[in-house]
Amino acid sequence: MLDMPRLIITGASGFIGYHALNYFREKGYETLGIDKVAKENVLTCDLTDFDDAYKLFEDFKPDYVIHLAVIMKDEEFKLIRDNLMMNLNVLEASLRVGVKRFVYMSSSTVYGLPTKDEPLDEEAKLKPISGYAASKAATEYLALRYCLLGLPCIIFRGFEVYGKGVTSGIVKTFVESALSKKHIKVFCYGEQKTDFTHVLDLCEAYELGLKKLDPCRVYNVGSGVPRSYKDLAETVSSVLGCSVEYLPRREKDVEFRVYPSINRLRSYGFEPKRLDLKKGIEEVASHYR
Repeated sequence: MLDMPRLIITGASGFIGYHALNYFREKGYETLGIDKVAKENVLTCDLTDFDDAYKLFEDFKPDYVIHLAVIMKDEEFKLIRDNLMMNLNVLEASLRVGVKRFVYMSSSTVYGLPTKDEPLDEEAKLKPISGYAASKAATEYLALRYCLLGLPCIIFRGFEVYGKGVTSGIVKTFVESALSKKHIKVFCYGEQKTDFTHVLDLCEAYELGLKKLDPCRVYNVGSGVPRSYKDLAETVSSVLGCSVEYLPRREKDVEFRVYPSINRLRSYGFEPKRLDLKKGIEEVASHYR
Protein backbone atom coordinates (compact mmCIF):
# COMPACT_ATOMS: atom_id res chain seq x y z
CA MET A 1 0.00 0.00 0.00
CA LEU A 2 1.34 3.41 -0.93
CA ASP A 3 1.91 5.91 1.87
CA MET A 4 -0.56 8.75 1.97
CA PRO A 5 0.96 12.12 1.07
CA ARG A 6 1.55 14.21 4.17
CA LEU A 7 0.19 17.76 4.14
CA ILE A 8 0.38 20.64 6.62
CA ILE A 9 -2.28 23.36 6.36
CA THR A 10 -1.60 26.47 8.42
CA GLY A 11 -4.46 28.73 9.43
CA ALA A 12 -6.64 25.63 9.63
CA SER A 13 -9.07 27.15 12.14
CA GLY A 14 -10.06 29.86 9.65
CA PHE A 15 -12.81 29.74 7.07
CA ILE A 16 -10.64 28.71 4.10
CA GLY A 17 -8.44 26.50 6.26
CA TYR A 18 -11.41 24.57 7.63
CA HIS A 19 -12.66 23.77 4.13
CA ALA A 20 -9.16 22.94 2.86
CA LEU A 21 -8.57 20.57 5.78
CA ASN A 22 -11.77 18.66 5.05
CA TYR A 23 -11.19 18.71 1.28
CA PHE A 24 -7.73 17.17 1.43
CA ARG A 25 -8.64 14.62 4.08
CA GLU A 26 -11.42 13.41 1.81
CA LYS A 27 -8.85 13.22 -1.00
CA GLY A 28 -6.73 10.82 1.04
CA TYR A 29 -4.00 13.13 2.34
CA GLU A 30 -2.61 12.61 5.83
CA THR A 31 -3.30 16.15 6.91
CA LEU A 32 -2.15 18.18 9.90
CA GLY A 33 -3.98 21.42 10.58
CA ILE A 34 -2.12 24.14 12.49
CA ASP A 35 -3.42 27.38 13.94
CA LYS A 36 -2.83 29.72 16.85
CA VAL A 37 -6.55 29.36 17.63
CA ALA A 38 -7.62 26.04 19.13
CA LYS A 39 -10.25 24.08 17.23
CA GLU A 40 -11.25 20.45 16.81
CA ASN A 41 -8.71 18.48 14.73
CA VAL A 42 -6.30 21.46 14.70
CA LEU A 43 -2.98 21.59 16.52
CA THR A 44 -2.13 24.90 18.20
CA CYS A 45 1.23 26.47 17.40
CA ASP A 46 2.61 30.01 17.41
CA LEU A 47 4.29 30.12 14.01
CA THR A 48 6.07 33.37 14.87
CA ASP A 49 8.30 31.20 17.12
CA PHE A 50 10.73 29.43 14.78
CA ASP A 51 11.79 26.71 17.22
CA ASP A 52 8.18 25.67 17.85
CA ALA A 53 7.34 25.77 14.15
CA TYR A 54 10.42 23.82 13.09
CA LYS A 55 9.90 21.09 15.72
CA LEU A 56 6.36 20.56 14.48
CA PHE A 57 7.50 20.36 10.86
CA GLU A 58 10.40 18.06 11.73
CA ASP A 59 8.13 15.70 13.67
CA PHE A 60 5.40 15.50 10.99
CA LYS A 61 7.72 15.56 7.96
CA PRO A 62 5.22 16.96 5.43
CA ASP A 63 5.49 16.37 1.71
CA TYR A 64 3.39 19.48 1.06
CA VAL A 65 2.45 22.71 2.81
CA ILE A 66 -0.50 25.04 2.17
CA HIS A 67 0.23 28.24 4.08
CA LEU A 68 -2.99 30.12 4.85
CA ALA A 69 -2.20 31.52 8.30
CA VAL A 70 -2.28 35.31 8.46
CA ILE A 71 -2.62 38.08 11.01
CA MET A 72 -5.21 40.50 9.65
CA LYS A 73 -5.87 42.92 12.51
CA ASP A 74 -3.33 44.55 14.79
CA GLU A 75 -1.36 47.76 15.20
CA GLU A 76 0.32 48.16 11.81
CA PHE A 77 3.94 47.70 12.91
CA LYS A 78 3.10 44.49 14.78
CA LEU A 79 0.91 43.21 11.95
CA ILE A 80 3.67 43.57 9.35
CA ARG A 81 6.42 42.33 11.67
CA ASP A 82 4.53 39.26 12.87
CA ASN A 83 3.22 38.28 9.44
CA LEU A 84 6.70 38.47 7.91
CA MET A 85 8.25 36.61 10.84
CA MET A 86 5.64 33.86 10.65
CA ASN A 87 5.89 33.53 6.86
CA LEU A 88 9.68 33.41 6.94
CA ASN A 89 9.59 30.76 9.67
CA VAL A 90 7.19 28.55 7.69
CA LEU A 91 9.25 28.92 4.51
CA GLU A 92 12.51 28.08 6.31
CA ALA A 93 11.01 25.10 8.16
CA SER A 94 9.58 23.80 4.88
CA LEU A 95 12.95 24.14 3.15
CA ARG A 96 14.81 22.33 5.94
CA VAL A 97 12.47 19.31 5.99
CA GLY A 98 12.43 18.95 2.20
CA VAL A 99 8.85 19.93 1.35
CA LYS A 100 8.06 19.03 -2.27
CA ARG A 101 5.51 21.79 -2.93
CA PHE A 102 4.74 24.91 -0.91
CA VAL A 103 1.50 26.79 -1.67
CA TYR A 104 1.27 30.37 -0.41
CA MET A 105 -2.07 32.15 -0.32
CA SER A 106 -1.56 35.78 -1.23
CA SER A 107 -4.36 38.25 -1.93
CA SER A 108 -5.87 40.56 -4.51
CA THR A 109 -5.11 43.39 -2.06
CA VAL A 110 -1.58 43.48 -3.51
CA TYR A 111 -3.13 45.13 -6.60
CA GLY A 112 -4.57 48.01 -4.57
CA LEU A 113 -7.95 49.42 -5.64
CA PRO A 114 -7.83 50.00 -9.41
CA THR A 115 -10.87 51.67 -10.96
CA LYS A 116 -10.30 50.72 -14.60
CA ASP A 117 -12.89 48.14 -15.65
CA GLU A 118 -10.65 45.38 -16.97
CA PRO A 119 -9.32 42.07 -15.63
CA LEU A 120 -6.03 42.06 -13.77
CA ASP A 121 -3.37 39.60 -14.89
CA GLU A 122 -0.43 38.44 -12.81
CA GLU A 123 1.91 40.99 -14.41
CA ALA A 124 -0.14 43.99 -13.21
CA LYS A 125 1.76 46.48 -11.07
CA LEU A 126 1.48 45.86 -7.33
CA LYS A 127 0.06 48.76 -5.31
CA PRO A 128 -0.60 47.55 -1.75
CA ILE A 129 -2.27 50.25 0.32
CA SER A 130 -2.47 48.60 3.77
CA GLY A 131 -0.07 46.88 6.12
CA TYR A 132 -1.85 43.58 5.46
CA ALA A 133 -1.47 43.98 1.69
CA ALA A 134 2.17 45.07 2.03
CA SER A 135 2.96 41.95 4.08
CA LYS A 136 1.30 39.78 1.42
CA ALA A 137 3.33 41.42 -1.38
CA ALA A 138 6.57 41.14 0.61
CA THR A 139 5.94 37.46 1.29
CA GLU A 140 5.46 36.78 -2.41
CA TYR A 141 9.04 37.98 -2.92
CA LEU A 142 10.24 35.88 0.01
CA ALA A 143 8.58 32.81 -1.53
CA LEU A 144 10.25 33.49 -4.88
CA ARG A 145 13.59 33.81 -3.09
CA TYR A 146 13.02 30.44 -1.40
CA CYS A 147 12.32 28.95 -4.83
CA LEU A 148 15.91 29.80 -5.70
CA LEU A 149 17.04 28.13 -2.48
CA GLY A 150 15.33 24.89 -3.50
CA LEU A 151 11.77 25.13 -2.13
CA PRO A 152 9.20 24.84 -4.98
CA CYS A 153 6.67 27.58 -4.16
CA ILE A 154 3.33 28.30 -5.83
CA ILE A 155 1.73 31.68 -5.10
CA PHE A 156 -2.03 32.18 -5.41
CA ARG A 157 -3.72 35.59 -5.39
CA GLY A 158 -7.28 35.15 -4.14
CA PHE A 159 -10.21 37.54 -4.49
CA GLU A 160 -13.58 37.54 -2.67
CA VAL A 161 -13.71 33.96 -1.38
CA TYR A 162 -17.05 32.85 0.04
CA GLY A 163 -19.02 29.74 0.94
CA LYS A 164 -20.70 28.11 3.91
CA GLY A 165 -19.31 29.52 7.15
CA VAL A 166 -17.62 32.56 5.57
CA THR A 167 -16.37 34.75 8.42
CA SER A 168 -15.63 38.08 6.73
CA GLY A 169 -16.17 40.05 3.54
CA ILE A 170 -19.00 41.67 1.65
CA VAL A 171 -20.96 38.44 1.12
CA LYS A 172 -21.20 37.89 4.87
CA THR A 173 -22.07 41.58 5.41
CA PHE A 174 -24.93 41.54 2.91
CA VAL A 175 -26.33 38.19 4.08
CA GLU A 176 -26.26 39.17 7.75
CA SER A 177 -27.93 42.51 6.98
CA ALA A 178 -30.60 40.74 4.96
CA LEU A 179 -31.29 38.25 7.74
CA SER A 180 -31.24 40.68 10.67
CA LYS A 181 -32.64 43.88 9.15
CA LYS A 182 -34.37 42.69 5.98
CA HIS A 183 -32.52 45.55 4.29
CA ILE A 184 -29.17 46.04 2.53
CA LYS A 185 -27.41 49.37 2.02
CA VAL A 186 -25.13 49.45 -1.02
CA PHE A 187 -22.81 52.42 -1.45
CA CYS A 188 -21.33 53.68 -4.74
CA TYR A 189 -24.66 52.51 -6.19
CA GLY A 190 -23.17 49.02 -6.24
CA GLU A 191 -20.68 49.83 -9.02
CA GLN A 192 -17.75 48.13 -7.26
CA LYS A 193 -16.75 44.96 -9.07
CA THR A 194 -14.85 41.86 -7.95
CA ASP A 195 -14.71 38.07 -8.34
CA PHE A 196 -16.82 35.98 -5.96
CA THR A 197 -14.95 32.68 -5.68
CA HIS A 198 -16.46 29.61 -4.05
CA VAL A 199 -14.14 28.17 -1.42
CA LEU A 200 -14.33 24.65 -2.89
CA ASP A 201 -13.18 25.93 -6.29
CA LEU A 202 -10.26 27.47 -4.41
CA CYS A 203 -9.48 24.09 -2.81
CA GLU A 204 -9.40 22.50 -6.27
CA ALA A 205 -6.87 25.13 -7.33
CA TYR A 206 -4.74 24.26 -4.30
CA GLU A 207 -4.80 20.60 -5.33
CA LEU A 208 -3.69 21.58 -8.82
CA GLY A 209 -0.88 23.55 -7.18
CA LEU A 210 0.32 20.47 -5.31
CA LYS A 211 0.19 18.25 -8.37
CA LYS A 212 0.61 20.15 -11.62
CA LEU A 213 1.32 23.88 -11.56
CA ASP A 214 4.81 25.06 -12.37
CA PRO A 215 6.50 26.36 -9.21
CA CYS A 216 8.06 29.79 -8.77
CA ARG A 217 5.08 31.47 -10.43
CA VAL A 218 2.12 33.57 -9.35
CA TYR A 219 -1.43 32.48 -10.24
CA ASN A 220 -4.63 34.49 -9.97
CA VAL A 221 -7.40 32.23 -8.71
CA GLY A 222 -11.10 33.04 -9.03
CA SER A 223 -14.33 32.16 -10.76
CA GLY A 224 -13.36 34.08 -13.89
CA VAL A 225 -16.75 35.85 -13.74
CA PRO A 226 -16.60 39.51 -12.63
CA ARG A 227 -19.66 40.64 -10.71
CA SER A 228 -20.67 43.96 -9.18
CA TYR A 229 -21.86 44.62 -5.65
CA LYS A 230 -25.21 45.41 -7.26
CA ASP A 231 -25.26 41.89 -8.74
CA LEU A 232 -24.52 40.49 -5.29
CA ALA A 233 -27.16 42.61 -3.55
CA GLU A 234 -29.82 41.61 -6.06
CA THR A 235 -28.93 37.95 -5.66
CA VAL A 236 -29.09 38.18 -1.87
CA SER A 237 -32.42 40.00 -2.17
CA SER A 238 -33.85 37.29 -4.44
CA VAL A 239 -32.78 34.55 -2.02
CA LEU A 240 -33.70 36.20 1.28
CA GLY A 241 -36.50 38.57 0.27
CA CYS A 242 -34.95 41.78 1.61
CA SER A 243 -35.02 45.33 0.28
CA VAL A 244 -31.96 47.00 -1.25
CA GLU A 245 -31.06 50.69 -0.99
CA TYR A 246 -28.48 52.08 -3.41
CA LEU A 247 -26.57 55.07 -2.05
CA PRO A 248 -23.88 57.43 -3.40
CA ARG A 249 -20.20 57.15 -2.64
CA ARG A 250 -19.07 58.20 0.82
CA GLU A 251 -15.89 60.22 1.30
CA LYS A 252 -13.53 57.25 1.68
CA ASP A 253 -15.30 54.86 -0.71
CA VAL A 254 -13.62 53.76 -3.95
CA GLU A 255 -15.54 52.46 -6.95
CA PHE A 256 -12.95 49.74 -7.48
CA ARG A 257 -12.82 47.08 -10.18
CA VAL A 258 -10.68 44.29 -8.76
CA TYR A 259 -11.19 41.06 -10.66
CA PRO A 260 -8.73 38.67 -12.30
CA SER A 261 -7.84 37.10 -15.55
CA ILE A 262 -7.46 33.41 -14.68
CA ASN A 263 -6.09 32.43 -18.08
CA ARG A 264 -2.76 31.33 -16.62
CA LEU A 265 -4.47 28.92 -14.22
CA ARG A 266 -6.87 27.74 -16.91
CA SER A 267 -3.92 26.81 -19.12
CA TYR A 268 -3.19 24.03 -16.59
CA GLY A 269 -6.75 22.68 -16.72
CA PHE A 270 -8.39 24.66 -13.93
CA GLU A 271 -12.09 25.29 -14.51
CA PRO A 272 -14.26 26.60 -11.65
CA LYS A 273 -17.46 24.59 -11.23
CA ARG A 274 -19.45 26.54 -8.64
CA LEU A 275 -20.52 29.61 -10.62
CA ASP A 276 -24.14 29.76 -9.46
CA LEU A 277 -24.03 32.76 -7.11
CA LYS A 278 -27.62 32.22 -5.98
CA LYS A 279 -26.84 28.69 -4.83
CA GLY A 280 -23.73 29.96 -3.07
CA ILE A 281 -25.73 32.63 -1.21
CA GLU A 282 -28.21 29.95 -0.12
CA GLU A 283 -25.27 28.01 1.39
CA VAL A 284 -24.02 31.08 3.26
CA ALA A 285 -27.49 31.99 4.52
CA SER A 286 -28.14 28.45 5.77
CA HIS A 287 -25.16 28.80 8.09
CA TYR A 288 -26.31 32.10 9.63
CA ARG A 289 -30.03 31.38 9.97
